[in-house]
Amino acid sequence: MDFEKYDVVIVGGGPCGFIAGENIKNKNVLVLEEHQEIGVPFQCAGLLSKKCINELGNPKGSINKVRGAHIYSKNSSITVGNEEIRAEVFERKVMDKDIAVRASKNVDILLKSYGKIKNSNNSSNTDKIMHNLEIRHMGDTFEISPEIIIGADGIRSTIGRSLNMHDKKREIISGVQIEFVNAKVDDDFVYVIYDKKYSEKFFTWIIPLGNDRVRVGMCDSNNSHKKLMDFIENNPVAKEILKNATPVEFICGAIPIGYSKSVKNNVMLVGDSAGQVKPLSGGGLYYSAKCGKICADTINQYFEGNYGIEFLKNYEKNWKSEISSEIDKNIKIRKILNMINNDKMDRIFEFINKNSLVEFINEKGDMDNPSTVVKPILDRVIFGK
Repeated sequence: MDFEKYDVVIVGGGPCGFIAGENIKNKNVLVLEEHQEIGVPFQCAGLLSKKCINELGNPKGSINKVRGAHIYSKNSSITVGNEEIRAEVFERKVMDKDIAVRASKNVDILLKSYGKIKNSNNSSNTDKIMHNLEIRHMGDTFEISPEIIIGADGIRSTIGRSLNMHDKKREIISGVQIEFVNAKVDDDFVYVIYDKKYSEKFFTWIIPLGNDRVRVGMCDSNNSHKKLMDFIENNPVAKEILKNATPVEFICGAIPIGYSKSVKNNVMLVGDSAGQVKPLSGGGLYYSAKCGKICADTINQYFEGNYGIEFLKNYEKNWKSEISSEIDKNIKIRKILNMINNDKMDRIFEFINKNSLVEFINEKGDMDNPSTVVKPILDRVIFGK
């Protein structure tokens, strides 16, 4: 294989890597994927907003449509949603492969391949060094010099770590999820549970897949598996839904909260590797797709204008102008929510019900910009604004 012909090499064959690749014009692009199959391992709840689906290019794989959410605190609950479809649930394996097939018209793909920065030069102060890439594939090792390297290799990004691009202050939360069959569930609504007993730093969810299938999962800073099993065995909502259910799939993963440096010389990071994730929900596909396109657009301008590599820094400026304000707001809201105990959360839910704020949530709610409703409600309940 002639690796030297590639102008851009993308490390990581997930949706954001392929979306970046398919939008790079008139250049030879290679995507390296460490697994033997696109779409594995599955590490996502698979619930996508309409805007996210559109940003991803309307891929295949939708298996259920969702109109709203049953949201629970320890002793209270609210239901948001109406007849409008708010989101869809996807089989990620199908979706990821469909995006890869679409991108394959513009990129080459190499499975069972690994990429790492060869000359990381962590001690160097120069802003103009061109980093090389070492590729390992089927027992062979190759060193190549692409014009641009894109790290789309997830939260533990080998590319990002080798160049010290990750912010040491970013928070990492772990998640686990189990798929069940033969569940008794309302397919039109997701279930979200805010109860510190089960998740101190995040929340627990039950997502209907249709045909009596559900994904039950949670994220937290530690002991996620133990806490999920406690939820499944003891939470009244979960016990009712899962009383005759059988587990058929177990997955685990991690989510970064807080973004990192995304450009260093000729290296660019997209997706989880850059922390392009919604801090309140942990979802990353919408931001990743948007930023993958911004990354590709920056690369197109770089080649068309024959600029120096410092031009690539525009990528970070441009994607932050799109989403960093919402990420920053969500991080602040998350800090407040983490300080709220179960009793206070119950009072918030009661306030929402007594003041007819469900209609406000239905009208203004936005899965991709949750601060539009969460912040005004917290301002009224906690700060009396």
